[in-house]
Amino acid sequence: MRLIARALLLVALFAIALPLPLDAAPPADTPRTHIVQPGDTLFAIALRYQTTVTAIKQLNHLGESDIIQVGQKLLIPASASPTLTTARHIVQADESLYRIALQYGTTVRTLVQLNDLTNPNVIVPGQALVVPTNSNVVKPGVLIEPQIARQGGTLLIRIARAGLTKVTGTFGGKPITFTPSAGYWYALVGISRCAKIGTATLNLTLTDATGQTVAETTTLNIEATAFQVQHLKIPAGKTTLLDSTLQMRENAQFNALVNQFTPTRLWSGVWRQPLYGPVSSAFGTRRSYNGGPVGMCGHEGTDFDVDAGVPIYAPARGRVVFAGTTQVRGELTVIDHGVGVFSAYFHQSAIFVQAGQMVEPGMLIGKVGTTGLSTGPHLHWSVIVNGEYVDPLEWTSRVMP
Repeated sequence: MRLIARALLLVALFAIALPLPLDAAPPADTPRTHIVQPGDTLFAIALRYQTTVTAIKQLNHLGESDIIQVGQKLLIPASASPTLTTARHIVQADESLYRIALQYGTTVRTLVQLNDLTNPNVIVPGQALVVPTNSNVVKPGVLIEPQIARQGGTLLIRIARAGLTKVTGTFGGKPITFTPSAGYWYALVGISRCAKIGTATLNLTLTDATGQTVAETTTLNIEATAFQVQHLKIPAGKTTLLDSTLQMRENAQFNALVNQFTPTRLWSGVWRQPLYGPVSSAFGTRRSYNGGPVGMCGHEGTDFDVDAGVPIYAPARGRVVFAGTTQVRGELTVIDHGVGVFSAYFHQSAIFVQAGQMVEPGMLIGKVGTTGLSTGPHLHWSVIVNGEYVDPLEWTSRVMP
């Protein structure tokens, strides 16, 4: 037993004497080092690493002093972990904290916390501020959400720069209209459900109060959406509604309605659904009718499988621009929600609104039916943005703008 104990002791001593490999990770309780950058404050560093100013002071023996110097090495508690990436912004003569917050896609409250400001209304030209980096900021003052677009999705583009009197642009070669808001300009862009996959170019022209213009260009990726394929059997009495000439004529009339632009945004907040029930055909589903070829561009809306007569409610505030009978879409209601955004309700059995009427969210507008090109009772709900059909359900989970 004594020999075994001595052997184990020698093994332990030998293991201690062995040098650690150069790439070995430090012990879990080893503090990390942060090099102070221009604009850093103890509060901003503590917030970034999810720790406290007191913990950093104690670890670095700073006493009661809040003074740190650029280039200074600070030990950060081992339990801390960085969750916020930041950059530096130098305050310009005509800037406010609100304007800077818009430019970087953040909030005044976040800037106050990051920079330990006592008064958010007092910043001076030349002052260095810590600002959070936002993945939606493609350039300072140009915010795009989401940065990676998808077929059938909606893009929100915001331009937050001082002194602009006009913003124009194109996306993928198609004109887009910008609307002024509280300190910024914005545009909503619908991505076609059959958009080409790859990069698309956003061209901007920014005009200031003196009439000077600046042109900027950036690119975004458009990714494919995994749309399903659906085979439908159309009853013999409705096969005439598949006629391409008839559909082209009705599409032209419908497009003339939804390609208008009302400069005022009429809704606010997240939209509600017009009704609740199982989805029988998702937006963008590629369809084959009566064994024919699968269409290149898919379903123009979301179908809810509900019984005839189920009430349909307005999902958001808007103005009715059409309420009547069509051949393919059946009993149809179209609502203009402003700034190029429309919603439409196909195949109804009854319509309770009329053209020109304002509707509020939750207002009864019709009942489910099976009129037009329909195989059974359901609600077809479409949302159109900048002339393109988009996924309606995305509007029930995002605030736009």
